[in-house]
Amino acid sequence: MRGEAKVEIALVPQGRKRAKRGEANPVGDPLFEALRVLRRALAEEAGVPPYVIFHDATLREMAAMRPTTRQQLSQITGIGSRKLDAYGDTFLETIRQY
Repeated sequence: MRGEAKVEIALVPQGRKRAKRGEANPVGDPLFEALRVLRRALAEEAGVPPYVIFHDATLREMAAMRPTTRQQLSQITGIGSRKLDAYGDTFLETIRQY
């Protein structure tokens, strides 16, 4: 280490960290809570985890946009044609109540 040999250190790349979305679930939003309750009931009925029905981000977007038609609902991230057909009318009904 007296300048006689060149020392090289190999850096091992570390796994990528997930970016924080910065969006917390709305606290005290009755529509968001109603959507979560509906999602939980549908998930229990189907025997799947709630996120299989819709992710929290999708519910947040529903609560913020308050779609009134299937067309508007289909524009929300996480809602494809299959989920729109399976759950669209049920979620729209809940949204209309708020």
